Amino acid sequence: MKKLLVLTFGLLLSLQVLSDNGRTVAIFDCTTRNNETSDAELYAVKHVLKVSGIPFIVTSDVNVAIQYPVILSSSKIQGSTLTTPEADSLISFVNAGGTLVVPNVTDSYLYPLFGISGQLQLPTRHRLTFNTSLGDPSMRWLNDTLEQTISLGSLTIDTVIASRAFTVTTANVFATFDDGTPAITRNLYGLGKAYALGVSYKFMIEYPQLNLDFEAQRTYSNGFEPTSDAWILFVKGICISKIPNSVWLHTSPYDSKSSLLITHDIDAQTSYDTMHYYADYEHSIGTSAFYFCTTHYLSDGCMSAYFNPADVLKIQYVMGQGHKIGSHSVGHFPDFDDGTVAPMGVLGNTTTNYLPYNAGGGVATVGSTALGETELSKSLLESNLGISVRSFRAGYLCFNPYLVRALDSVGYSYNSTNAANDLLTNFPFVNHKYKHSYSPLGNVWELPMTLSDVFHDDPITASNYMQKEAIWLDVVTRNTQNYAPTVLLIHPTRYYKLFAEQQLVNQLPPKVALVNFETFADYWVARNNVSFTTSLLNDTLTIIVPNSLLPLNDQISFVVDDGQSLLLIKVQDDLGNSIASIQSNWDNNGILVHFGYANTGINENNGAGENDITASCFPNPFSNTTTVEVWQKENCNLNVTLYNIYGQVVKTLVNEKRTPGIYRDQLDASDISGGIYFCKIISGNKSVVKKLLIINK
Repeated sequence: MKKLLVLTFGLLLSLQVLSDNGRTVAIFDCTTRNNETSDAELYAVKHVLKVSGIPFIVTSDVNVAIQYPVILSSSKIQGSTLTTPEADSLISFVNAGGTLVVPNVTDSYLYPLFGISGQLQLPTRHRLTFNTSLGDPSMRWLNDTLEQTISLGSLTIDTVIASRAFTVTTANVFATFDDGTPAITRNLYGLGKAYALGVSYKFMIEYPQLNLDFEAQRTYSNGFEPTSDAWILFVKGICISKIPNSVWLHTSPYDSKSSLLITHDIDAQTSYDTMHYYADYEHSIGTSAFYFCTTHYLSDGCMSAYFNPADVLKIQYVMGQGHKIGSHSVGHFPDFDDGTVAPMGVLGNTTTNYLPYNAGGGVATVGSTALGETELSKSLLESNLGISVRSFRAGYLCFNPYLVRALDSVGYSYNSTNAANDLLTNFPFVNHKYKHSYSPLGNVWELPMTLSDVFHDDPITASNYMQKEAIWLDVVTRNTQNYAPTVLLIHPTRYYKLFAEQQLVNQLPPKVALVNFETFADYWVARNNVSFTTSLLNDTLTIIVPNSLLPLNDQISFVVDDGQSLLLIKVQDDLGNSIASIQSNWDNNGILVHFGYANTGINENNGAGENDITASCFPNPFSNTTTVEVWQKENCNLNVTLYNIYGQVVKTLVNEKRTPGIYRDQLDASDISGGIYFCKIISGNKSVVKKLLIINK
């Protein structure tokens, strides 16, 4: 009878509080209860909800947690985690209609709640496959095969993360490990649901961010690796399936579906010499790209001293085209990730006292430090260009063990020295100061690089760049399905790589925004700082933002699940003042509530933009002569120039002011050796590049 009274009281209590706090998720913090040595598990589950954009609270009090419709336990619930009354409160919470999600449950008292009778922990499971055939709304975003099966570690490593398989009684199996055992279960208990997760948040989120994930990536770059993102989307699906007309912060600015961040590494003299072609093209389509510039002011065995007054002028030209500048280190050393080669160092670095040197040929760099590379490169760019340098990317993506502390020390805000696939995520996160799970967080945000022009096994060339661009487009398209950003890195050393960039931009899926790297980073930080609540009364939904956060960054937007079924959606502050908003139809019968439009860099039509020129070259391929036909649409200067694959001018065919009309000019190639060339046609402020193949005579 006592047990029945406990359940009945808990049922009444839960029914009461669900109506009061029924649109926010509770994280039940078990860090202290489990005597955990760090808050790694709590950090990881908070990151899941921050990326998801779902409002949440954190509490270590069971009686507070049960006042919310969904409880996510930060970490395991073992026999010593809860008192019996607390366990009974969680049981009654689920019985009354609540949703409880617990990783690594081992408390046998709660087994009936989860519909299991036991569990077995092993470190030898390498894959987890979701049972999407169930059609459960928690898996609504897991629509890619690489999301439906995610990686827990490299198949070539025997021992990987610890995972827990469950013995099922009444639960449904939502996912299985590669040994066929249940990895995730869901049990219907009374009016509610209890989920048991066989892996921890720490292993799925924090370990990959620290690159401690047992080489779980299935591809390093230029591929789709969504393991951590799929985990986030699954947990998000659990939460929003419980809350009717759930609201979350969108993950791309304004009304865009996702964002493409075009970046360039300027780490050779050829990059400095040819980057203006990229800058011109990006300016011509109304977008701002990001240029990470190496300040290699000393000659060594690897490179010349190419950061000089002439190169500074070239950077200034790029800035004049509306692009932004960051640091790509001083030395661009291939062993910068070795903390014994490049220790922390000291502050106060100048061109006279910081003299690192790499002899080449695999010989270790001497004199390099983390502070020297970060501080001096920042100082040189700022003093020569009159700007504030806030972003850094190390050469070769070499992540030095002291890097985050160095970046913090000299005032950087953003870093992009990781490959997104290597970290299993495309979403930004705050870097840890040290490479271990009990490390405090730093102040620098990581925006990992997803795509690049570096294809190690089959390098990009003038003859295969279209196939490489197709790989880029495939990844961008798949990231767009997750509303995730994509960071693209191109070294601007060859014209065919510019052509690949142009082709990618022209083929982007609808509503993919071209966003500057730092603009997106600033947006994401602003998004991270937004808090809100919602209320639903009959068919009217109200989004409530604290007045102290106003005005909101106008790039912020909210998604209302199934919002098209509502009569009215309002936005106001916590004082009751209305906030003007724009509402657009969104995916899955949703509504996007936004405060502005992405008015630049959006590809709406999958086709040519308004800056393209109508031009053709025929015949092509050709041996001696071809005709360049241009439709001049306005009274302006026309320039037609032929370049080789190194970006060097071979011949200027036309450079004069012309009136509107169709012009045909003969290109005489009788004195040009056979090969691939690029014909750049500039009409006023519009340009297009045509690839030409001259056949050997």
